[in-house]
Amino acid sequence: ERIDHYFRPTAKVIRDGKLYRISFDNVVPGDVILVERGDIVCADARIVTSDDLHISMRIGINKYIPLKKQASAAISVEETNPLKYANILHAGSIVKNGNARAIVFATGRYTYLGAMTGGVVETLPDNVPVELRKFKKISSSISMISLLFVLPMSIISLIISHIFGGTATLSATFLTSLAIAASTMTQLSCTACKYFFVKKIKDISNSSNPAIIRSADALDKLQGVKHIFLLDGSAVTDGVLHYEAAFNAEGDIRSFENYTSTVQKLFEAAALYDMAEANALTLGVHYPDRFKVGLKELITQGNVDVEALKIRCPIRSYATGSETQPVDRVYYTDINEKCVLSVSRQASVIDECRYAYIQGTKMPLSSVGSDRLKHTFNVHVSRGKKVLVFTVASFGNDANNSDRCFIGAIVLREGVDMLAVKGVSALKKKGINIVSFVNNSISDVPQIPVELHLGNKAHKNDLLKSGYALTHKFGEINTYYDFSSDDIAELMKFAQSNGEAVAVVGFTEFASDVISSADVFITCAPIVNVFDAKNEHELYSLELEGVGVSQSCVQTVKTDADVLIPRPSGNRGGIFSLYKAVQSSGGVYKNLNDFCRYILGVQLIRILMVVIPMLFGKPILDARHVLFCGFVIDIIVLLMLSNDKRSVSDKNLKLTRISSLKKQLFYDIRLMISAGVAALFAVILPWIVDGLDFMGAYLYQVEYLFSALIWLHIAVIYFVRYNSVLNVAKALKSKNFIILL
Repeated sequence: ERIDHYFRPTAKVIRDGKLYRISFDNVVPGDVILVERGDIVCADARIVTSDDLHISMRIGINKYIPLKKQASAAISVEETNPLKYANILHAGSIVKNGNARAIVFATGRYTYLGAMTGGVVETLPDNVPVELRKFKKISSSISMISLLFVLPMSIISLIISHIFGGTATLSATFLTSLAIAASTMTQLSCTACKYFFVKKIKDISNSSNPAIIRSADALDKLQGVKHIFLLDGSAVTDGVLHYEAAFNAEGDIRSFENYTSTVQKLFEAAALYDMAEANALTLGVHYPDRFKVGLKELITQGNVDVEALKIRCPIRSYATGSETQPVDRVYYTDINEKCVLSVSRQASVIDECRYAYIQGTKMPLSSVGSDRLKHTFNVHVSRGKKVLVFTVASFGNDANNSDRCFIGAIVLREGVDMLAVKGVSALKKKGINIVSFVNNSISDVPQIPVELHLGNKAHKNDLLKSGYALTHKFGEINTYYDFSSDDIAELMKFAQSNGEAVAVVGFTEFASDVISSADVFITCAPIVNVFDAKNEHELYSLELEGVGVSQSCVQTVKTDADVLIPRPSGNRGGIFSLYKAVQSSGGVYKNLNDFCRYILGVQLIRILMVVIPMLFGKPILDARHVLFCGFVIDIIVLLMLSNDKRSVSDKNLKLTRISSLKKQLFYDIRLMISAGVAALFAVILPWIVDGLDFMGAYLYQVEYLFSALIWLHIAVIYFVRYNSVLNVAKALKSKNFIILL
């Protein structure tokens, strides 16, 4: 349940002027919530401000209808149809485009959706892992074989005992036979085996490179992945926009030691924009701090005297852009002149500039100069960079562009994960094929950096021109260019038709069909605890540098994910977290495999130590002794294996899968031979000693055989755990093994 909280939708709430992320069920009437593309609305709320807001309203369990919402909409007094409430957001709705701020007036069962369904969130079921189902099947087979073998022996024992005047009874021998079959795999052991998965999931989430795996079933599917599709750069970039370059009408800005007055203008414009952005939260629905880190890096290198700039150019107001017109405007005064600083992310704003700063002076900008600036802009954008264009105009002239002047542009890029290449290489060593998809036409997702376009490459147009299918040489090509979501789906179906599982990594719904068809869906999101928010100090504030729209997947995507990994930061997270999760999860299957080997070994011992005396009409061990080992010793062994800290190497990872019963019997023939010999020796030795009258008469057969049964159980796990009964040094270092002894 704690793990599942990471996948549940959260709400962004403004309380006391701060933005917090809290869980759905702690939103209360009166809260101010912010919603943006991909969010699931947590409550019924009245819109205060909105920007090009389109939603899918949920009107049933799985039924949605598209609607447009706006804060300024009017509703008829007699209106009773919730579908026509144009300025109301209803719980369960999904934001398809735009953003808004709204005041909550109903939550939970009191919402329109809650009255129909009783809630807005459903969790994914936790299915039984494939390997655990296989393990149960093998154990059931062993139980049935044991019963078919031992049950006739109980009848034979009864007959022999009756002939030679023994005391065997049908009830005792029959119950012992049932105990032999039942001890192979009790329901308690079956349930406890899931502890292997649960504990490993906890260990992975608490590691230095964490990943949140939703369920034991998801862990099982992750281990069987053959291909990993990277739909975007979220797993290899940190989501923070860093400063990379700058240019103005004079050319590229290369030196920060002897810069011109024109460059100084750009530094000051960046500082003004940074100061205005700091107060964006209380002024609009625009998500703040998207460019904070990159701007700070430029301002620091430019040695801008921010305090002096505040006095010289006081900011009068700040207007954020909209979905349709992404231009932010800062209104300020510079030496008694009222000015408007515009910051745009589109090259078209350069066409609106009649002037440009050259050598610190406003000079006319020719069409040739304008084309050159746009070309530079487009070159950076084609490489997956973000470009901010700074222009200035006198107040009142900004609308008609009569004196719009180009100041310069700043190029920002998302930071590249230094461990990404190492993580990709490590996954390939495990036999997992990494396939990345580069599509620069999708602007709202982080692009895979050029330096990570590894291996063989293929362009869609080149494949089609050559007459090849899109699946041509699939498995040999590592980077695909300009593939649509339908093309990616075709590659996935091709892999799955060959029996190869595919995992998808990304946090955009651009390829929703691919995500839904993937064997495992992995997305990037901040792995932070969502507090109950019952007390003010428990709230998780979103005061994180560089937090922007690309920092985390949208809530609709996160809700459907099987695995969450954090964006790379400080040599942690990203694709390397995924590699560590895959590597660590291999230990689960080694534990299950070892426990299966243990069960086979001790079951042979139980059968022989019970059946051999039966053949002589003197059953010594009864159901109580057998079940004690089945319930108590087996569970102790199982818990001991679950705490096994041994790492699983790349070479033996593929051998940890549980094979069929026939293969298990011959997996380690030494174990079966030694178990059989030990059981025979334990039964026959007392008769030899008694027959030779060595060390006196043998009087305590039950106690001897029961002690031997327990010791032989320990010997088997000793052998399974350390691969040799002679490896005493390793055994003595294990607390669990010493406790068991």
